[in-house]
Amino acid sequence: MELSLKQKLIDVYRRYGFQLARDLSRDSILVFTLKTGYFDNAEIVKLNSNASAQNTFEEFTKCGFACTIRLATSPEQAEIELFKGFFSVDSTRDRLLEDYRRFSTNIVSAYGADAQYSYIKAPYQINGKDGDLSPPEEVIGLIKEKGPILFLIEAAAGFGKTCTALEIVKLLAEDKGHLPLYAELSRNRQARIFRYILLDEIDRTFPLLSSKLVQTEIQNGRIVTILDGFDELLRKNEETGSFENKEPMLETVSELLTGNAKIIITTRRTVLFDGDEFHQWLDRHTSEFKIIRIQIREPRVSDWLDENRLNSIEQAGLRIENMANPVLLSYLRCINDTKFSEAVSNPENIVESYFTYMLDRERERQDLRMSITIQNYILQSIAQDMIESGYTAESRDYIINYVLNNLHNIIDETRAQYPVADKPSREEIANKLASHALLDRSDQDSNKISFINEFALGHYVAENIINQSEWLNDDLRFIEPAVRSYQPRSEKSRAELYSSLSISLEYLDTSSQIEIATELKSMIPFPLADGEAEEITLNAILVGEYEIKNFQFNDCRFKHCEFDLRNLKSVTFLNCRFYDCTVAHPDEPGPIFVLGGSSDPDITKLLGRISTETDTGTTENTDLKIDAAILKKLWPTGESFDHMPSRPIYRPIKALCYPTNELNSRDLYNGINRMKKKGTLTEMNKTGLITINQDQIAEVQKILLSNI
Repeated sequence: MELSLKQKLIDVYRRYGFQLARDLSRDSILVFTLKTGYFDNAEIVKLNSNASAQNTFEEFTKCGFACTIRLATSPEQAEIELFKGFFSVDSTRDRLLEDYRRFSTNIVSAYGADAQYSYIKAPYQINGKDGDLSPPEEVIGLIKEKGPILFLIEAAAGFGKTCTALEIVKLLAEDKGHLPLYAELSRNRQARIFRYILLDEIDRTFPLLSSKLVQTEIQNGRIVTILDGFDELLRKNEETGSFENKEPMLETVSELLTGNAKIIITTRRTVLFDGDEFHQWLDRHTSEFKIIRIQIREPRVSDWLDENRLNSIEQAGLRIENMANPVLLSYLRCINDTKFSEAVSNPENIVESYFTYMLDRERERQDLRMSITIQNYILQSIAQDMIESGYTAESRDYIINYVLNNLHNIIDETRAQYPVADKPSREEIANKLASHALLDRSDQDSNKISFINEFALGHYVAENIINQSEWLNDDLRFIEPAVRSYQPRSEKSRAELYSSLSISLEYLDTSSQIEIATELKSMIPFPLADGEAEEITLNAILVGEYEIKNFQFNDCRFKHCEFDLRNLKSVTFLNCRFYDCTVAHPDEPGPIFVLGGSSDPDITKLLGRISTETDTGTTENTDLKIDAAILKKLWPTGESFDHMPSRPIYRPIKALCYPTNELNSRDLYNGINRMKKKGTLTEMNKTGLITINQDQIAEVQKILLSNI
C-alpha cells in the first residue's frame, strides 16, 4: 500500500479511537488497539493479501487482547466497515423500524385492531413550487446529492410534521444507504441551550460512542440528522423574541452543515423563518450549504379516503371540502365498513359519531361506568375551565383536583355503578378521567395534560360558546379550533356557532374575521374597506357579495370562487392564486389590480380592470416619483439620504405595493420590477424579500434627494 494511503488508513482508525500499537512495515501489518471498559481489542490490518499475521495474532492474544485480522482494501472501505461495527448499523436500523411500527400502531389503535396505518401524501410545495411526489420522497431523492443540505419542512399543527419525520426515518432505514439520527426535540423540555439538547440526543441514540465521532459522521453524510419539532425550542424563549437569542441555534446547525451533511428540520411556520434577520443569516451562509424548503399544505379528502368512501360521503350530502380535518379523516379512514356506514348515515351527526365512538370505547378500555352524556359533560366542563383560566394544558394534578372539587356529585354517582367489592375511590375515578382517550400529554409540555388534538378541543370549546348567550373572548387558541371542528357540520350548525361568535369577531384582525366567516357562513357577510388580508384561502364563495373598497389581498388562494366586480373598487390582488374561478360583470370600471400570482384558467384579464381615473400613465417624472416612494419605504426611517444607511432594510413586496394617496398598487408594483431590472433593487431569491442594492447607493441617493 502506498505511503499516503497507509497514512489515511491510520487517520481513519484514530478517528474511531484506536491507537497505532505496531507498525510492521516489513511484514505489511498494522496493529491498532482500543480499550473499551473491561475489554482490550486489537485490529490486525494486513496491507496486502500475502502478509502473514499469525505470529502477531498469537502475540496480542497472549497479552489479553481480543484480536481480529482484516485485509485493508482501501481507507474508504475500512471506514465503512468501522462505521458499520461501531454504530451497530443493522441493529440500529431494526430498532428504528420497530420504533416506527410502534408509532404507527399507536396512531390507529383507537380505531380497532384491524386499522392499518399508511403515510398520507398531503399536497406540498418545495422551494415555492408544487411538488409531485411526497415530502419524504423528495428528501430521500435529494439526500443522495453531494454537498451539505438543510431541509426545512414546515406545516401547521396536525398536518403531519412528526409523521413526515418518521416516514423519512423509515425510508432511510429501509434504503440502507444512510443511518438516520432522529431527535424529537419536544422530548427534552428542560434544557434551553440547543447545542446541549443536540448532544443529549446524540448520546441517547449512540450512548457508547463519542459525540465528536457522531458529529464527524454527520458531516461525512453517513448519518442523516432529523430534528423534529424545532419550533418547540423557539417557544422556550418567547419572552426574548429577538433573533439574536435564537441565532445560536441556527449557528449550531450550520456548523454541522459541511462536507456531505444532510440535516432535516420540521417546524411549525414561525416568524423566525420568515423574518429579515433569518434571511440575512441565510445570505451569510449561502455559499456554505444548500437549503430546501418544503411546506406541507392542508390535506385533501382524496388523499385520505378511497373512492368508495368518498362516493358514500357525497351520496350522504356532506360537503367534501369541509371534511379536510386530519382527526376526522383518520377516523373515517381507519374504522371498519360497518362503522363507516353508520357514521355517514346522517350528515349532521358524523362528528357526533366520532365522539360517540371514542367515548363508548373509553367505557370498555378503562372500565369507566359512565354514560357518554356524562363523559361529554365532564370534558365540556374542563374546556370551560381552560377558556376561563386561559390555558390549553395543565398538570395532571390540576385536572384531577378540578374534577374532584367541581364534579364530585358525578363521581359519587359513577362509584355507585360498581359492585361493593370493586368500587373505586373518588381519586381513582378522577385518575381515570385524567387518563381519558380524548386527553393526552401536551405537545408543548410532557408534564401537562391537554386535549388530544385541536379537533377535540374545538368541539368542546364550541359547545361552551353556543351554550352562552353572549360569549366574549378574542383568544384564537380557542376560537380557531372551535371553527375548524364545526366545518364538517350542517349549514344550520355552522351558522349557530357564527352567531354566538359575533361579538368576539369584532376584536379580531381582518384576515381572521374573513377566514372564520367563510368557514362557517360560506361567504364574507360584511363589507371590507381600507385594509388587507394575508395568506387566507377562500373556497367556493362569492367575492363581492358586500362591497370591497380600498383593499388588498396578499398571497391569498381563491378556489372555485366567483368575483362580482360591481362591488370591487380599488382592490389589489398581489401574488394571489386563482383555481377554477369565474368573473361576473367584467365590464365594470374597477379599478382592480391583479399583480403577479397565477390563474388556472386565466381570469386575470377579466378580473383586472383599470379605470381611466386611476391610470396615471408613465412619464419620466412619474417614474421618478414612483421610484422615490418605493425607496423611502426601504430607507431606515429618520436617517439622512446624504449618507449610507446604517443597516440594510428588507421588505416583502406586499408592503412596498400598498397604495398611497397618489400612487396605486399597480404603479408601485411596476416600479419595483423596473428598478429590479435596472439593478437599483435586489430580490433575495430564497425569500422574495426586496432590498436596496448597496452597489448602486449613489443612484438611490440621487433619486431620494431629487424628491425631498
